[in-house]
Amino acid sequence: MEDLIGKQIGPYQIVGCMGVGGMAAVFKAYQPRMSRHVAIKILPRHLSSKANFVARFIQEARVIAKLEHPY
Repeated sequence: MEDLIGKQIGPYQIVGCMGVGGMAAVFKAYQPRMSRHVAIKILPRHLSSKANFVARFIQEARVIAKLEHPY
């Protein structure tokens, strides 16, 4: 995974790496417009051309987007 710390991805500024797994890396980012820190999961370039990995990644994002928690 390339070093993304300090880079801008859309509205997010990458501030650190939280962890790296077999399928992706999770970065801590800052979203200035909302004044908050967020976690961003990024699929590495070498897997982004493989349809099965992209499909799993999108499925996981959809499932996580549906989660609700009172805190």
